[in-house]
Amino acid sequence: MRHNFRVLQKHVGPDVAICAVVKCDAYGHGAQECALALQQEGAKWFGVTSTDEGVILREAGITGRVLVMCGVYRGEEEDALRLSLTPAVFRLQDVEALAQAAARQRPTSRIAIHLKIDTGMARLGLPLADLESFAEGIQRLPQIELEGVFSHLASSEVLDDEATQRQIERFTAALRTLAAYGLRPRLRHLANSSAAIERPDTWHNFVRPGLALYGYEQPPCYRDGSPAMALPLPLRPVLAWKTHVIAVRDIPAGQALGYNGAYKTTAPARIATVSVGYGDGLSRRLFGNGEVLLRGQRAPIRGRISMDLTLVDVTHIAGAAIGDEVTLIGRSGPQEITACDLARWEGTVVYETLCNLTKRVPRRYVE
Repeated sequence: MRHNFRVLQKHVGPDVAICAVVKCDAYGHGAQECALALQQEGAKWFGVTSTDEGVILREAGITGRVLVMCGVYRGEEEDALRLSLTPAVFRLQDVEALAQAAARQRPTSRIAIHLKIDTGMARLGLPLADLESFAEGIQRLPQIELEGVFSHLASSEVLDDEATQRQIERFTAALRTLAAYGLRPRLRHLANSSAAIERPDTWHNFVRPGLALYGYEQPPCYRDGSPAMALPLPLRPVLAWKTHVIAVRDIPAGQALGYNGAYKTTAPARIATVSVGYGDGLSRRLFGNGEVLLRGQRAPIRGRISMDLTLVDVTHIAGAAIGDEVTLIGRSGPQEITACDLARWEGTVVYETLCNLTKRVPRRYVE
């Protein structure tokens, strides 16, 4: 992960700040440990979803700036200010609530906020039609500093997408509107991972990579069903996910395996029971097409994945035994399974595959 941060910082240059996005427990990797390593590597900003995620970083010893990208919920304003979190805002009412909290808690200080603008994703952000009234309103709140303005691109990875180009143009127009009211936020940001990698026109002076920090570019890891293309940057997958075999049995032909007997052996088979299941984040959608690695070979998943256990066919793997290491993501000998592979087999995106790793799975951190 340290390597990936250095690669990204070199790519965008010293004049562009990186906000390291560590929301959703650092995409399943563990927010506290990842944020601490990134801070040691030079990260000055961290992106989280909510106030409670910001609390976790502060309790872990993160001293850098923390941007609460989905804003603070009503009633959390004083907690956010006490912990020096930087809230995103989408409505003038949100700013007014922060100004009131600031007047009670920090009457002589100004509170930095980042305005999120909806440029076309229709998910979260101030509508462009409301921008002028927002600009007028914020000028009446001396406790507030409009430090940043940002938006989010719906399809930044599609380089010829016309809707994305319109979003970029709308964001530029929004900056001009704010400037007409004397508001020139110091930080301007539009780029997520894909845009930070491939769209320099969206960098401004601040980028928000998330998935790229963990070694992936998505979507797509696979294009048109072909093998994964080389990434534009030499990123390295950060996480390996491993478990072990806890039972091995010889099964006759015609034996139903697992819940509902959804799979039946067509010939005598040697089946290993692996200590992992959907309670750990291994998707049930892997039934029928998922694989694991064992002794440097691929072993297909057989039967439905249950909460705690998964069955794999090791008939062709000589010597497979109780205690053998099983790789779900990572390398085993010459073979590799990436989180992109799992996502493709599951019919989803790599974000979901990583974020679904549950707290039950122990994280071990290696320098």
